[in-house]
Amino acid sequence: MKKVIAIIVLVISVFIFSQRAVSQIQIGPTLNFKGTGYSVVPFYNYFPLSGDNYCKQGGIFEDILKEITLQITFQPYFYCSGNYEETLRTGAKGSADLALGIYSDTSLYEDWKIIYPAAIDNPVHLVMAPERISEVKTIDDLKKLKGAIHANDHFNDFVAEQLQNFNLEKIDNSEELYRKLITGEIDYIFITYWYGKAEALKLGVNNMISFSKKSIWNMPLFLGVSKMSVARKYFSHTLTEWMKNDETREKIKQRAIELLQQTAEENRGKVPLTYQPNKSDM
Repeated sequence: MKKVIAIIVLVISVFIFSQRAVSQIQIGPTLNFKGTGYSVVPFYNYFPLSGDNYCKQGGIFEDILKEITLQITFQPYFYCSGNYEETLRTGAKGSADLALGIYSDTSLYEDWKIIYPAAIDNPVHLVMAPERISEVKTIDDLKKLKGAIHANDHFNDFVAEQLQNFNLEKIDNSEELYRKLITGEIDYIFITYWYGKAEALKLGVNNMISFSKKSIWNMPLFLGVSKMSVARKYFSHTLTEWMKNDETREKIKQRAIELLQQTAEENRGKVPLTYQPNKSDM
């Protein structure tokens, strides 16, 4: 009888232990969504890192959105409210779940949880006329010249602080930005490589300007999850696992390269609008 009781106790103990063990296995964070979708804050008009209109993702993060959609069967909504800064701040308060493209140590993104490691580097390059770029030996050489930045470009707080040391005009039109450089009204431009290169290709001026071979400042670009999102655990876990994968990050970079190549092909032989002959003279 004692042996029978001992066996029963052993079986019960094994069962309880196994149940505890199962309860401690992390299958994955609980997926919790309100409504029937999730909201994404894209960069505004920042091709190829995002779509090339007011509120569309596209660009290098499009595959990530497709993968999420396959897993959760919900389509993303693109959240755009007012200007970019307002969108980021209100979105982080619960109106959006993801921000596809944010910087670390930057006050604009302080309410967003950063997903490490970075998805891609977004370096700032110097752009000058080809015959002049060799004049610059050090970055201090630029301080006595007149430069410009694009009003639609995005910088982290460190770079924004560095830019205060230069004589820079902010120009909100890519055509005007490159026209002023080519005509000599400004001496140089600071611009993020992917965006700056895409704009030059679309305008047909890529062969009329030179990008510095090395970046002036590098800015790692991260994915962000709203700290107020009801699905923050799911997104934080899933995106962190993806970003740990070297292959995933390499695919994002290759996608940026492909989009630049595609833009170059689509605009091959394009005459810059600034230099087209006046219709009245034709």
